[in-house]
Amino acid sequence: MPRKKSLKKSRQHRAKLAQNYLQKILEEPKNNSEEFLKTVSKQLWNISTRHRIGLPEKFKDRFCRKCKYLLYPGLNSRVRIRSKVRFLTCNECGITKRKDFRR
Repeated sequence: MPRKKSLKKSRQHRAKLAQNYLQKILEEPKNNSEEFLKTVSKQLWNISTRHRIGLPEKFKDRFCRKCKYLLYPGLNSRVRIRSKVRFLTCNECGITKRKDFRR
């Protein structure tokens, strides 16, 4: 049994390293093309869910749950604020995410 546990830890460690690498790419969207950013965001989503390590906190509320793209306000999404509620609309699929700031 110890071998299986060590393999799982090493696999999760490699997944976290890959997640950090993809996160650095996504932090600067102006340096990369839009198609490349879509591919990287899908890879980040897949790695996070496959290895059960979770999405990074700063990207967690910016992912479109339908098309799995990271939403950049003004670049591939639209932001509207109304009555202390933020509406983030994906330009790719049209899904709207709401974030309530009243609490």
